[in-house]
Amino acid sequence: MTAALDTPVQETSNKPSRSRAAWLMTVGFLIYTLLILIGHIVGFPLGYAYLHTVCPSGCSLTPENVHALEHIGLSISFYANLYMMIQVLYILVCVGIALLIVFKKPGQWVPLGLSCFLIWFSAYEGADYPALVAAYPVLNVPVQLLLGLGGGILGFYAFLTFPNGKFGSRWVLGFYLVSVFEGVLAVFITTPVFVLINSVFSFLSFFIILGVLIYRSRRLLNAKERAATKWIILSLSIFIPTVILVFLVLPAVAPADSLALLIVNIAGFFGCGINIAGILIAVMYANAFDIDVFVRRTLVYTMLTAILALLYAGMVFGSQFVLATFSPQTAQSPLILVGSTLVIAALFQPMRHRIQRTIDRRFYRQKYDASRIIERFSTSLRSEIDLAELSEQVVAVVQETMRPTHVSLWLRKPTRTKNQSL
Repeated sequence: MTAALDTPVQETSNKPSRSRAAWLMTVGFLIYTLLILIGHIVGFPLGYAYLHTVCPSGCSLTPENVHALEHIGLSISFYANLYMMIQVLYILVCVGIALLIVFKKPGQWVPLGLSCFLIWFSAYEGADYPALVAAYPVLNVPVQLLLGLGGGILGFYAFLTFPNGKFGSRWVLGFYLVSVFEGVLAVFITTPVFVLINSVFSFLSFFIILGVLIYRSRRLLNAKERAATKWIILSLSIFIPTVILVFLVLPAVAPADSLALLIVNIAGFFGCGINIAGILIAVMYANAFDIDVFVRRTLVYTMLTAILALLYAGMVFGSQFVLATFSPQTAQSPLILVGSTLVIAALFQPMRHRIQRTIDRRFYRQKYDASRIIERFSTSLRSEIDLAELSEQVVAVVQETMRPTHVSLWLRKPTRTKNQSL
């Protein structure tokens, strides 16, 4: 039995094997990601301790900040726990999206650059890396070079050449080379004048990148590429005034004991999230990274991470609150953390399957219905013996799942072997 399909778009089922360059690029990205994560792990306790420090200047909190927290009934520990929880979720989102991009489109520089930029983004905002460098000054240069590789070299390249990987103009290439050169100098030259120049140049780079993207969109890209690039332009157009308002205007006008200054410390994660959302939507419109799988898995694991984090926090704080009424010492037992972790580990797979089914049913209805149809056909195939009925079912399943323009079914007559003819 053979079914011949005449579909509008023919797809090849054989995927090309990855080249040696693609493997090397993927391995290099994984090494870079591992090094960044090691920095997070080492710097996590240092950052947590830093968030508890209080002094007039140069610390995480000022006495006025502590007064603002106490005014609404919150403690320093609550602020530090909330900050670190948001930071962990932020890191997981950045690393998760970056890994999906690299593994779905290996061996290409623009996807690799975007992925490295997201990994750099995970270290750009937060208390881990500043606390790590403050505790171990000898790591300052290696850390700056490591971060510059992802954010300054590969990340800048990805933004300036998105989505086709071509600069398209000499002055864009010149700006890229000047940015890389200035970033390398900033690692080794730490005089106050050059630090000020680097800060001004870094701030103006956002406006220049936005201008480059607008120029490329109008002069160098086709309609499909423009549709993808406009989402990065939109995210930067929101991100830049948000940074100016939250980090420059608000601290200048808000009172020193205002809760607004504490919100500024956490708002950086959500400000960076604007760019992450812009990259995600741009990738969707560029259709460059097998976006169905990309978006589907991103939705699944983002929702799964958020739900499990809320459950974990609820179990820990709820257990401590309940046990504190009976025995304050029992409420501080590490067994609460161990038990909550084991419960979350047991819930991981069931929750993932349930969320996946829900997302497939809501957002990927056609694929979800197709899998259900094939599942039902496989069940009936075991008991069906009528050839005519089976042929009708095969044609019906193909039409419902693949929706071809034409289906033809050919039944080959059985050939008689020599043994059968004798």
